[in-house]
Amino acid sequence: MDSYGRKIISVTGTGTFLSVVNTSSLLIAIPTIIVELKTSFFIAIWIIVAYALSLTVLTPILGKYSDIVGRKKLYSAGYLIFFIGSVISAASLYGTMLLIGRVVQGIGGAFLFSNSLAIITDTFRTMELRKAMGINAAVVALGTSIGPLIGGILTDLTWRAIFLFNIPISIFGFIFSTGTIKDIPGNKTGQIDTAGAFLMSATVITTIVFMTLLPGLTLFSTAFSVLLIAMLSFFFLFVVQEIGSKRPIIDTEILRSKILSASIIALVGGSISRFSMLLILTLYFQGPLGYSPLYTGMLMIPFAGIMGIFSFLSGYLREKASDLVLETLGLLLTGVGSIALGLIIDAGQGYLPMSIAMMVAGAGSGMFYTPNSTIIMLSVGAAKRGETAGIRTLMVNLGTVFGLTMVFLLISAYVPNSIVNSIFLGIRTSEILSYVDRFNMATTLGFLVSGLISLLPIPIILLAGNKVQPNLSDNS
Repeated sequence: MDSYGRKIISVTGTGTFLSVVNTSSLLIAIPTIIVELKTSFFIAIWIIVAYALSLTVLTPILGKYSDIVGRKKLYSAGYLIFFIGSVISAASLYGTMLLIGRVVQGIGGAFLFSNSLAIITDTFRTMELRKAMGINAAVVALGTSIGPLIGGILTDLTWRAIFLFNIPISIFGFIFSTGTIKDIPGNKTGQIDTAGAFLMSATVITTIVFMTLLPGLTLFSTAFSVLLIAMLSFFFLFVVQEIGSKRPIIDTEILRSKILSASIIALVGGSISRFSMLLILTLYFQGPLGYSPLYTGMLMIPFAGIMGIFSFLSGYLREKASDLVLETLGLLLTGVGSIALGLIIDAGQGYLPMSIAMMVAGAGSGMFYTPNSTIIMLSVGAAKRGETAGIRTLMVNLGTVFGLTMVFLLISAYVPNSIVNSIFLGIRTSEILSYVDRFNMATTLGFLVSGLISLLPIPIILLAGNKVQPNLSDNS
């Protein structure tokens, strides 16, 4: 790997780390934010969801746009937008202001995520590309693994420190990327399907709003009917638009590879499991058990730390087994670990068996992402790398959003939001204590569902075949 390659790994790694650690560290602070901003559990979940939703909506659009105009300016702009979002978030005086800051951060994150893998794939040849992908995936795992601990340390000072932590990294990333990245000219004749972009965004937004409002809706209420009709209508119109478009937002040609399509499905399942487990562990340790943010971050080290270790080991493991085998084994371990966590909590067992289950799930999650990313990005040529990276990030963040909203749905189905707030406040009246067992039931069910979702893609991957035929002609 030459000096320019090392610089590209560093600059893209900075953006990836910034985006990932921002979410994983903030999860720890959610109970504290509920208390200090006097906001509801619903708004607190949307503070997490808003960031992932912005990423989900914008990454495929920006990925396709970068194929047209080039990647350097878009990538560098992402750092500036993320900086602005971090300042707004750190200065927030109430929940809705923090929501706005998180949306702005998500927009910046979309500029970064939609271009980082494409820049890496533009830079490295096939043999080096696998190593570069492994490093990038390891950075994702590192951000995810140390995020809870960083979040715990900073939240003990003030939850605002989590956003102040982002500011110098954003400034450094902007200066570094502007002076480092050599842009590859885009396809100036390309176009973006604006109608498709609008309909895709509307579909995602209405789906997430519907899911998060669902606990408070009755089956025959006006709001339920309006949201359901809107969601299905936007989805139908999006499919029709994409079929008839010459420049679709999601190019069906990219998805014609069976192994690539299977890996994308697996990516959604893996993302749902990983982020739902992180959130459930955070809520469980700080809610019913009443631990501090810092102690919670330390208790989550077996999950997050092992995930980071196995991500770094993935390069060595890939000398022993194929990408397909590691991808499958990663999903299997994640699913088994998550289901074990649910059964352990249901049985009322202590932290030691929980830590073992967390290590199993963390090993699986760490093992999964590098081979999965490699299969996806090596399956297309240079002209569609930005678009493919955008689709990949779309699926990661769809998984994140669905995982978070699934947890919210389960907890809200068992425990009223007002009681959840009281549990995090440490109030222990007889009424509130009667709901603690129901909170634990929701936690157990969340882990079981998360584990099942991780296991479901395995047959799809195995049926898709055991050979990947990457498009290598455009690697440079």
